Amino acid sequence: MSLPETHTIEIKVRNSAAYTLNNVVATARSCSPQDLKIAAANVDLVGEAGKVPQEVSDFVNFVMTDLFTLLHRSGLYNRQRAFWESIARAVKVTVHPVTQGFFKKEALPMYDVHFEDASGGTTLLALVVQNHEQWKVPKYATAYFKELLHRAQQLDKKRPVMKSVMVVAPKPFSQELFKHVDKILGGPNLDPVSRFESVLEAPITVHLNLFEYGVSAAEPLSASSELPADEEESDSASPTSYDPEEIDDPNVIGDESLLHPDDMKVKPGRFIFKMIQPDVDRARKK
Repeated sequence: MSLPETHTIEIKVRNSAAYTLNNVVATARSCSPQDLKIAAANVDLVGEAGKVPQEVSDFVNFVMTDLFTLLHRSGLYNRQRAFWESIARAVKVTVHPVTQGFFKKEALPMYDVHFEDASGGTTLLALVVQNHEQWKVPKYATAYFKELLHRAQQLDKKRPVMKSVMVVAPKPFSQELFKHVDKILGGPNLDPVSRFESVLEAPITVHLNLFEYGVSAAEPLSASSELPADEEESDSASPTSYDPEEIDDPNVIGDESLLHPDDMKVKPGRFIFKMIQPDVDRARKK
């Protein structure tokens, strides 16, 4: 019985002499916005062209650049330090199609995305869901989430290095699942600090983060990725990961000149991602 094929994305550094994500982690309190920009631009993702679904490849790029930067700028990295540092330590991503069935494995339109460290341990596990009708049924979304936690627990038993579990789904995110997550995290009585830490107590003690995604204005919707009509206009905002007109900080730790000017340009993907749990906008106000 053949199983669905897995794929790999290598995470490399464009220029080892330039500022890197690990440099940011080492100097978190003193690095400037320009340092973050340089470090993010210094990430090079190398994968099999056309083999990895674009929702997955765009999310990996988002995590390694925009999300890493956003966690620092919002201050949320203080609440989820282990998660943030694991992003910088990731050297490889393996993409596993999620399957169902016992005798005959059937690939579902969703993927387990393993961010792995240098020792091969999965430190971050993301479930990336493609747009499909079954996910919109509340009981299925919650059931898939519970199965994800079970897989995370099994991985952590083999090598206890996991720091975060992430769920990435098309906009609008399942309200039923969102309420379920809020309940298991502590519900309305959860204090603000614990809410931003967003830590699961069982079956494994890791950070839990939720993301929703839409399609950028530059890309038309395909039949397979079509969102509900009332969502199309709200997805038209262009990515705002880095402002090309941003004034450089005079106290830059990294050396921007070590990167080619083209490498410093924003390379937006087709999909735009937003963290919805915890709420980063609220974290900025703390």
